[in-house]
Amino acid sequence: MQAIILMAGKGTRMAKYYEGPKQLLPVAGKPVVEYLLQALPEEITELIFVVGGPHEATIREYFKSGEHNGRPITFVKQEEQLGLAHAFFTAKDLIHGKWFGSVADDIYDPAALKELVQQDLGLYSYRVPNPEQFGVLVVDEDGYVVKAVEKPQEFVSDLIWGGAMVMDESFFEVEITPSARGEYETPDVWMKLINEKGKKIKTVECSYWFPVNDKPQLDAAEAKMKELGLA
Repeated sequence: MQAIILMAGKGTRMAKYYEGPKQLLPVAGKPVVEYLLQALPEEITELIFVVGGPHEATIREYFKSGEHNGRPITFVKQEEQLGLAHAFFTAKDLIHGKWFGSVADDIYDPAALKELVQQDLGLYSYRVPNPEQFGVLVVDEDGYVVKAVEKPQEFVSDLIWGGAMVMDESFFEVEITPSARGEYETPDVWMKLINEKGKKIKTVECSYWFPVNDKPQLDAAEAKMKELGLA
């Protein structure tokens, strides 16, 4: 299985604490992206890194060997940062069959990732007290998505997407328009897959998930990694 890992962006939210690509931000002494790469299930055999923005050269230099733990790396450039769905679309010509996709600056539960790649289509999910800041998921009694909304102003659900998913080539076959934020949003793709193509997307709830977007999140992630002995 191929993995599309999003490595583009400016990393502006952590700029006051760290200069450089957020994917290489040290968490308990280790670049945050290394936690993701080491947690990837064995089913993933090839890495596609979507790069772009002011830190592209640094990312390419860090991975200049062209492989990671025996998995070959292919770089593809996102010329403009127009949302996560747009970033994934950048790699569509390299994909065949089912694939894994994720952002590169979150810390994931390896057991949940293992379960995720067993799904035909699936989303890594987590329950949070502040869902309005994330892509929110509403699911049926079997855990399949019935509604997905990006940063809703009113409460919809406390279950959110944690930035990792398993999709197939149909992800690239639907057409969406930019949201009010001017970005191509992944929830819009999922809803088209469900409503227009009859796809079923299963949620996999994890035991932990740490986005690292600010100093409090960084501190929480470091504490958890040390607790788990992963630092």
